[in-house]
Amino acid sequence: MNKAILRIQTIANTPFRQRGMLTTFTGVMILVLLTLMMFFAIRVGVFEQRVSANDSRQKLAFHTAESGIAYAKEFFLANSVLIASNEEAFLADGSDGWFFSGRWTLCPAGIDADKSHPCNARSVINPQTEKMYFYNVDENSFLPIQPNNVLPGDTEKVEVQALLCVLEMVNDDEIPVKGCSELGVPQFAGDPSGNYFMLTILARGGADCVGNDSVKEDCNAMAMISEQVSNFGATGGGNSPQVPLTTKTSFPPSGTAEVVPNPNAGGVGVPVSVWMNDNDSCANGVAADPSSGSWATCEMHEWYGVDKKPDDMACSGLCVCTEAESISFTDANTNILGIDLVTDEDFPCDLFQFYFGVPSTNYEVVKSTSQIITDCDSLDENSFGVYWVTGSDCRVNANTVIGSAKSPVLLISAATTTTFSGGAKFFGVLFVTDVEDPDAELVSIGTNTVYGSVINDATLGAYNGTFQVVWAEDVSEKAGNGGGLGNVLGGWSDFHQDWE
Repeated sequence: MNKAILRIQTIANTPFRQRGMLTTFTGVMILVLLTLMMFFAIRVGVFEQRVSANDSRQKLAFHTAESGIAYAKEFFLANSVLIASNEEAFLADGSDGWFFSGRWTLCPAGIDADKSHPCNARSVINPQTEKMYFYNVDENSFLPIQPNNVLPGDTEKVEVQALLCVLEMVNDDEIPVKGCSELGVPQFAGDPSGNYFMLTILARGGADCVGNDSVKEDCNAMAMISEQVSNFGATGGGNSPQVPLTTKTSFPPSGTAEVVPNPNAGGVGVPVSVWMNDNDSCANGVAADPSSGSWATCEMHEWYGVDKKPDDMACSGLCVCTEAESISFTDANTNILGIDLVTDEDFPCDLFQFYFGVPSTNYEVVKSTSQIITDCDSLDENSFGVYWVTGSDCRVNANTVIGSAKSPVLLISAATTTTFSGGAKFFGVLFVTDVEDPDAELVSIGTNTVYGSVINDATLGAYNGTFQVVWAEDVSEKAGNGGGLGNVLGGWSDFHQDWE
């Protein structure tokens, strides 16, 4: 009986002892799987963090390089008139042209071994691009800019270098740009004068940097970019009148307009002094009447009194158009209107658009590319480039000199009144416009001289004295075609196979 009871107890107790094994095994397996998943997730997370950190460093290096490009543009823009000049004391303050001071070195042959040399960053080396220069001062090819001082962190740095292409131009050809040449040494069919050039700006940006050596040696992330810019002027899309004085209104009867003409504006040997509006279809314009004012026009050698004009253009003595030597001469007693005073029935009603290539209603486009000033007090002989005057008054004080024959000024005056006082001398293009004030006018007090050209897109106010305009083709061309830097289409790159 005891055996039977023991057997019953064993049978009854056995299932209860075995039912927990499957649960325990399943739990252990789940814990193992969770552990493996946790390790996998940690590994993936660490990998993603590394990728994210590398991507962040690379982006930071890229933006650092971009900042170097931006600083370089401002550096070159501030010195645009000096970049391709080979003259000593080019500006009145004694600043030398950069070729004269040795800032540019012609790219040498056989530099392939040094992959970091800036000349290896040329997109392609062929006869059109082999004559390029690299910026080099005292064996240092990096630009003297300090963007590192304003970078957001302490572990970023940037190095900027530059290449210069002096463009050889043949303006009358279907494709005027021929390629890069040595300054003053034609390689193709044009004249590489330095008036037109292209810069290739090269930047290496670094992030997570340690030490004080180069970006390549100190930084864990590096980005290399390049961008090409070329000089341009506010008149790049328009037409520059090849005459000393262009006006949509007549001169007032008081005072005298004394003009030295372009001797070949109407054809070889056909001088033109003034181009005037005679277009009745212009809504707000009044046709100019050449007989309404006092004119005196004469050839350049007669005005200067010498056979050759001075190198600096400025008159050093008494320069005047006498009645006996004049092409045109009008006053109270004499009325001789020569062929050099041209009234045009097809005169452009929008003179602003004719000159700048932008409708006057969109004048802000030109204004945005200019140095904006509220008066003319800051302008002097060291001024160059493009200025836009806004506000009530642009007054050029007596005996003030603005610009020079080497570095002329394009002065766009949208002020209510533009006044030249006695003895003022201006080198460049004076463009007076009424786009901001319909009553804008140009006033002259005493004897004032413009060397270059005047374009009057406003009212000619009172003239008490003699307002002189002396044609200077090179001065007018430089003033209208310089002063700005613009990006070259397709000139941006974030890498180069031969540059390291």
